[in-house]
Amino acid sequence: MPAVPLPFRGFGLAARVLAVTVTFVLVAMALFYVTRLTAYREAWLHNKILSAQTAIEAFDAAGPIPIADDLSQRILNSVAVKSIVVRTPSGRRELALPGATHASARAISADDNSYFEGVGATFRTLFSAPGTIVTVGSSAPPDQAAIELTFDETPLIDALWRVSHNFLNISLTIACVVTCVLWAALWTMVLRPVRRLTSNIVAFGESPQDASRVITPSGRRNEIGRAETALAVMQRSLAHELAQRKRLAELGMAVARINHDLRNMLSAAQLISDRLARIPDPLAQRLAPRLVATLDRAIQFCQSTLTYGAGRELPPSRRRFDLRELVRQVVEAAQAEGAGTIDYDIDIPPRFCLYADPDHIQRVLENLIRNAAQALTSKGAEDGRPKAIRFAAIRTDGLALIEISDTGPGFPADQAERIFEPFHTSTREAGAGLGLAIAADLVTRNGGVIALAPRKADDFYCGARFLIKLPTPEEAARKAARILPEA
Repeated sequence: MPAVPLPFRGFGLAARVLAVTVTFVLVAMALFYVTRLTAYREAWLHNKILSAQTAIEAFDAAGPIPIADDLSQRILNSVAVKSIVVRTPSGRRELALPGATHASARAISADDNSYFEGVGATFRTLFSAPGTIVTVGSSAPPDQAAIELTFDETPLIDALWRVSHNFLNISLTIACVVTCVLWAALWTMVLRPVRRLTSNIVAFGESPQDASRVITPSGRRNEIGRAETALAVMQRSLAHELAQRKRLAELGMAVARINHDLRNMLSAAQLISDRLARIPDPLAQRLAPRLVATLDRAIQFCQSTLTYGAGRELPPSRRRFDLRELVRQVVEAAQAEGAGTIDYDIDIPPRFCLYADPDHIQRVLENLIRNAAQALTSKGAEDGRPKAIRFAAIRTDGLALIEISDTGPGFPADQAERIFEPFHTSTREAGAGLGLAIAADLVTRNGGVIALAPRKADDFYCGARFLIKLPTPEEAARKAARILPEA
């Protein structure tokens, strides 16, 4: 079905509003003109009848005494009519010019039954030919005289046209003033802000990743001001998201290029470590398994970085494991890397079990401990304290609450809400800004929550404090027991 063309479709919003405004003003003035012209005609006819009644009463023309022809002519000329017919209970008397006949006179009424009849009669009079003879009468009670006038309608036609011309001039003036005032008000309050919104949306759509094109709210307190504020928030969020996606795409391309060669290098190192494990040296035999495990994790981490950039992180393989033992392994690797410059405190009860993917949790702890170590190395500890990192864990409400804190400078207040965003570097400028983002994603995938807790000024570990909530095996078993009957 073809689309029906709409009026003003080719015009902008400003032209449409102006056209609608002018149309409504003209319609309102036209209605007022019609009503005013109809009222003027009725008043003119009533004044004509009232003048005739006054003349009849002044000369006692309604009485039984006959009136001379010259007096009749004077009465008719004073009222400007062709004839006057007076009907009384005692009889009928007509005052007319000698030889005048008005058989073809058109009957009209001074008081129409409805508004539309009055409007129709007014416009019939307005467009009547000059010299038209009409007859109009007045209603009266039975005991009083009723008057019927016959006159030339030309003076009334001229008066109606004169009123129309005056009203047209006044109407055009009022319409221009009202249109200008309304247009100025609409332009200031609606059209200009809407045009600004439209222009900004179009400009932002051409380059949404450009944060400089985000609209600056005008501070208005009306609906347009709230729309500007909401649009600015949406545009900033979209620009930030697009920038992150662009960097993720660039990261994926970079990792895809080096992933093959890097895995070959790590595989070669893994073969060398296997040969080292066969050397009959107690130290080599003790360190070789750790080297193999470290290389395996490096290969998996390389692949995980690629899958994170592509948004294809594998689902967690949850099982029961000892958190204290896992933390001990992470701390040993960190101590070997840091050469003993940082103290580590493991305040976790023995056989503290979690129900999650141990590889994911190990990556989370490694990211957190690496960030803390980098902050302590580059910025030092607070108030002359030693460089230290603590791991603590307790059970509460069926969950395991894990705390990782340090004696470093912590995070600035303006960065606390953004540290888990990808590419947000907070510990050093050379970092990629993916550590905390990956950690938050892995914790969420394992059914947990990670957050940056407020600093404790009176605590020895007064720097950054991360709190992780993860399910315990007992809580996981209770949830499975609730789900099985429903299934």
